[in-house]
Amino acid sequence: MEKQNKNRIRIEIAGTRFTVLSVENEEYTHKVADRVNSEISAVRRAAPGLTLPSAVMLAALNICDNMTKAEEDADMLRLQIKEYLNEAAKYRSAYEEAERENEKLKKDMETYRKRLGEKAKTSSDPAPLSHSVKAVRKKSSSDEEAEDNLSFFDNRGKV
Repeated sequence: MEKQNKNRIRIEIAGTRFTVLSVENEEYTHKVADRVNSEISAVRRAAPGLTLPSAVMLAALNICDNMTKAEEDADMLRLQIKEYLNEAAKYRSAYEEAERENEKLKKDMETYRKRLGEKAKTSSDPAPLSHSVKAVRKKSSSDEEAEDNLSFFDNRGKV
């Protein structure tokens, strides 16, 4: 196990001076000591009749209460993040599947377009008349009626 360098730092808490050994830097250690002093001062203002040891104990309880709640909040946030990551993974998987399906459909569509283009090139003859148009031509008594009937059948798909 690697031995960490410890800093000797002089602090004062509730009027008592201490020298602490810490792996943290001096600025951070003073910041922590200042927070402890602030909490003790707040307890003493709220209950002026308390002895110093009682005020220190209540301050320690307040500090631990805040720390415990912060840890619980952090745990809840970690759990939420984990759930969000799992949900995001599901959506990513669904997205990737949709992308694959989209690519497949694009290829299929291109294949069908090519086939249609080949069919159009190979059948340069006009399309054969349907059975109903042929039947109308056979039954017509005059050329004028045949044109009207033919016109009707040719236009019905264009409407």
